[in-house]
Amino acid sequence: MLQPGLPSFKTKLVGKSVIVKLSLFSRAFSGTITAVDETGFCFVSDAMISALREITGTAMANMSAPSVYLPFSTLEWLVSSESKAAAASV
Repeated sequence: MLQPGLPSFKTKLVGKSVIVKLSLFSRAFSGTITAVDETGFCFVSDAMISALREITGTAMANMSAPSVYLPFSTLEWLVSSESKAAAASV
């Protein structure tokens, strides 16, 4: 049970570098989570943007510095880490 006033796991992901594997792609991507809501998160990843540019062709040609919104339902797994100091205090 989540206690009021404590940040959720989702909220703690904002600003973290992570590796994600999505059902949409056969490989994983590293990047940074920039925002989270109840159903998904905004993800900045140069490698994912390159893959999306290949898939979408000219649709993304004029977009500079795109951020991708990913629903949690497409997430197969996510790897994040905490600093050694934070992990040692747990």
